Amino acid sequence: MYLHLKKNGKIKLIFYLDKNMLKRVIIILAIFHINLAFAQTSDAGTPRSVAVNVIESALLSLKTLQEKNTDSLSDIEDLVLSKLMPNVSIDYAAKIMLRDRWGDLNPNQQVMFVNHVKRSIVQDYVGLLNSYENLNDLNIEIEDNYSLNANESSVKLHIAINKNNYHYFITLKMVELDRWYIYDAVFPGISMLKHYQKNFDSIIKRKGMEGLMAIVAKN
Repeated sequence: MYLHLKKNGKIKLIFYLDKNMLKRVIIILAIFHINLAFAQTSDAGTPRSVAVNVIESALLSLKTLQEKNTDSLSDIEDLVLSKLMPNVSIDYAAKIMLRDRWGDLNPNQQVMFVNHVKRSIVQDYVGLLNSYENLNDLNIEIEDNYSLNANESSVKLHIAINKNNYHYFITLKMVELDRWYIYDAVFPGISMLKHYQKNFDSIIKRKGMEGLMAIVAKN
C-alpha cells in the first residue's frame, strides 16, 4: 500500500500482525505502528503536517480495521476517540459556537456543554468513516490556498480514494494553543462548526439558554 503526499514522494507501510492476538490488541498495535511511521516521515508541528497526518492516520487505521474485519461502529468509535479527538480542540470550538453566550454558563454548565458537543462530533465522525469502504489507494494533496494568521490557520486538502474513483475536498481550520489543534472541518458548502452553531442559535431563540442546557442535560 502506498500513500502519496504532494512534493514528499511515496511512503511504503508494511504491517505484520499476530493473527492470534485479541481483537483490541490488534487494533491498538496497528494504530501504534501507523503513528510511528508518520512520526518518522513528517515535519511535525506545522498546521499542514498536522492536518495531513491526522487525516492519513485516521484513514489508514480504518483500512486496518476493515482488513481485520474489526470495523464495527464501536471499533470505529474507538478509532475516532484515539486518532481524531486528541487533535481537536472542543473547548475552543464550543466557545465559538455559543459566541458571547458562553459567558452566561457557569463552569459546570460549560463542562456539560463541551461534553455534549464532543459526543455529537464523535458520532458525526463515526458516521463519516463508516461510509468509506474498500480503502485501497489513498492520495492526499495540500491545496495552495493555505492560510496562516496569528494563531489560526486554514489547510485545504484534496483527498482521492481508490485511484480517484472517489475524491473530495476538506478544509481543516486550526488553532495554535500548546500545539496545533483542529477546531472545524469544512466540506464543500458545509462547516461542522457553523452547522452546530446554527442549531444552537435556533434552540436558544425558541427556548433560551435554560432550554438549551435542558436538552444538553438529557443527552
